Amino acid sequence: MKKKIITAILAISCIGLSVGSVFANTDCPVVSVQMVGTSPSAASGLFCKVKNESGAACGDMANGASRIYFLNTSMTDQTYATLLTAFSLQKKMWIQVGGTGTNNSLLYIATVSN
Repeated sequence: MKKKIITAILAISCIGLSVGSVFANTDCPVVSVQMVGTSPSAASGLFCKVKNESGAACGDMANGASRIYFLNTSMTDQTYATLLTAFSLQKKMWIQVGGTGTNNSLLYIATVSN
């Protein structure tokens, strides 16, 4: 009986971990904004280009690498204002992104870190 319960718990845990990894977002603790602009191919119409300056890889974006992210359609105005502020003041940011490891993934959350 105990073996069946332990096996069931392990099976559920493995399923939960595999589903979570498909939809997982990546937190990037230190990035700088290199460019902010508009794009007709983005659902929100906006994008940004950021550079990873955390000293380590952020997901699959290596340290020192740059990537373009489309802004998520939720809270677009607030995120865009935050990006423009960080860009103009040359501030570092913390961001949360989702998608595959390519340009044109989605940026969900952006906050100025210092």
